[in-house]
Amino acid sequence: MAHIKKDDINREDWMSCLPEKLWDVPLTRLSIPGSHDAMSYCLDLTSPLLRSESDTLRLLDGVFCCFTRPAIHRWATTQAGIYFT
Repeated sequence: MAHIKKDDINREDWMSCLPEKLWDVPLTRLSIPGSHDAMSYCLDLTSPLLRSESDTLRLLDGVFCCFTRPAIHRWATTQAGIYFT
């Protein structure tokens, strides 16, 4: 898997950076830059849990937030770069 740093991509013309083997892949099969972490750009360790989270997670977060918050933050903001496979 080739990794490309975020700063190396012109986001307005990201498709021009696709490797040739991906040129014929339908758009529905590509991971679109920025689409995964949409709405997690402002997430931090003090962000509240969603009401839709399970009662178990909400209880764990109330008791062990020093463990749950970093784990949730890492899970929710995973897109550190752009990867081509």
